[in-house]
Amino acid sequence: MRSIIVSLSIVLVTASACASGGGASPSTSGAPQRVNRDRNLITHEELSDPGLRAESVLDAIRSLRPQFLSQRGVQSFKCGASTSECQTDADAGNVHASIDNGRILPIQELANMHVNSVIEIQFLPTAAAMQKFGTAALEGPVILVRTVVK
Repeated sequence: MRSIIVSLSIVLVTASACASGGGASPSTSGAPQRVNRDRNLITHEELSDPGLRAESVLDAIRSLRPQFLSQRGVQSFKCGASTSECQTDADAGNVHASIDNGRILPIQELANMHVNSVIEIQFLPTAAAMQKFGTAALEGPVILVRTVVK
């Protein structure tokens, strides 16, 4: 009976060690480590890449997270008293930018900013942008750019 208990104990300890990752760690196995990155955030580390140092903020976004620049298209209508007088809002659904939580700007303004002056870039989906900026977000996503405090 005692030998069965000892055998079961050995099996349980071995199974427990295997389940908890008792093998070689990823850093010693020679496999490249995958960096987990937030799909809605470009960090200072990513912006510090020497290949990006000569680029504008807009170019860096195109390189690192091109999905930030996807347009939703026209989603709203401005209507007069009659439904036949409805017009689409040309900026509705477009991606806009905000620098240091300032006013909403056209995305092309980021082409005039150098990547060296930026700490991080965050993408706000439409719902979050509308919650933060209200109707100024124009029913579209907003790219928040945090700059270096001078």
